[in-house]
Amino acid sequence: MSDTGADTGADTGADTGADGAWRRVHPLSPLLRMWAVLVGLVAILAAQQVETLRLLWDLLDDSPLPTALVVVAVLVAVPVVFLLGWVVSLPWWRATGYRVDGEEIAVRRGVVSRQLRTARFDRVQTVDLVEPLAPRLFRLAGVRVETAGGSGSSVAVEYLRRRDAEDLRAHLLGMVHGVPGDADDPGPTRCPAPDEAAHTDTRRVVPTIPVTRSLVAAALSGATVLAVAGAVIALATPAGPAVLVPILLGAVPWAWGVLNTSWRFTATLDGDVLGITFGLTERRRQSVPLARIHAVEVSQPVVWRILGWWRVRVDVAGYGAESRSGSGGSTTTVLPVGDLSLALHVLEVLSPLDGREVSAVAHPEGRDRTGYPGTRTYLSPRSARWVSPVDRTRQGTTLVSGDGGDGPLTAVVCHHGALRRAVAVVSPAHIQELSYRRGPVQNMLGLAGVRFDLVPGPVSMAGRDLAAADAGDLVSRLRSRRLPAPDGPTVRQD
Repeated sequence: MSDTGADTGADTGADTGADGAWRRVHPLSPLLRMWAVLVGLVAILAAQQVETLRLLWDLLDDSPLPTALVVVAVLVAVPVVFLLGWVVSLPWWRATGYRVDGEEIAVRRGVVSRQLRTARFDRVQTVDLVEPLAPRLFRLAGVRVETAGGSGSSVAVEYLRRRDAEDLRAHLLGMVHGVPGDADDPGPTRCPAPDEAAHTDTRRVVPTIPVTRSLVAAALSGATVLAVAGAVIALATPAGPAVLVPILLGAVPWAWGVLNTSWRFTATLDGDVLGITFGLTERRRQSVPLARIHAVEVSQPVVWRILGWWRVRVDVAGYGAESRSGSGGSTTTVLPVGDLSLALHVLEVLSPLDGREVSAVAHPEGRDRTGYPGTRTYLSPRSARWVSPVDRTRQGTTLVSGDGGDGPLTAVVCHHGALRRAVAVVSPAHIQELSYRRGPVQNMLGLAGVRFDLVPGPVSMAGRDLAAADAGDLVSRLRSRRLPAPDGPTVRQD
């Protein structure tokens, strides 16, 4: 669990701490944090006062004042209103600050209701650089610290000058990974110089995704296709407009999510930390330690089969159950859209399998039917055609062992889907629980299923519609897997 918390009591602001001093954010921060709410309020008021605005427009049209003078007055009024809003927000700015010491980062804010949130470095999952649209216009950025508590456990410093935010993020990453900066200076550290960065162990995993590919991928998302089909049907019926509006309201956010998470997406590997950068309206630079990536899935939506595109998603410990993103907007997609070779490369980097094992037992288009040394595969029998008539020949579970089969289990691979093809890989140590399931229909057909309980995330794995004897053998073998101990070597589960 995370060590974040909130203190709604009084905060005098006098305590600067023994190791760190309180620092203020940029003066525009309170106003920029509320810009979306302000825009929404203006839009609502404008929608509710349409008749009043129309009357004002008619009065201005009949007024003897020159049109140019009216335009100048409006242009002057906008910055004046912005300035007044900034003056009003100054008390909130003075009450907002952050502090970094040797153990944690703390953020305080609020005037009427004071809040203090902290995150200990030994509980931090990721440290992200966040650049929403409005702050980007002023060359500002925020730093979001995600902890192990899942949803609502993040600590955000909003906003700093972009360079200051980058320095703060670099310092926090150093503290999290045990490489702190100057002990006498708990504040931000500088970014490495170009010649220093050239000697770091960094390699690109996913090249920058072209903008055109992101646009096409969003246009060919499942929600978009269903929306187009629904719109055609709706317009052909008498109640067309009434049906069309809810369809568009549901499809547009989905397509926008696909576009936003793939916009100029790139991923690099620096040591054992995967760095991800993406976003259209909100640019985000995210760091994911490889040790926190539990399961990896390569999948292909039905419509993408036309272009041969795939995507790769992962389960990240501490992110929570989100379809495309983790807590606070952190993505669980490490390849939004790419060709098969790139998807296999990402799978090799993030999974416990090497390149030959990926091609043999984890290829998303199908397994190697000739078998592979050190593996045991469980397939659905012919009787499963009554419960899985489409997917029966595609689904299967493979156990991979080291040393050509003589060593311990190293990976579990699950294939499924004939229309939406997918393959998922997980280390046995990351399987939380096993569930043996056998419903009444499966019982009559001599079938059973085994579900693998993983950390919450977009990846789900199961041995689907196996012969009852195979399902029992699969559970028996996985019960002997080695589990990670909290502070020591792996332990065997009996």
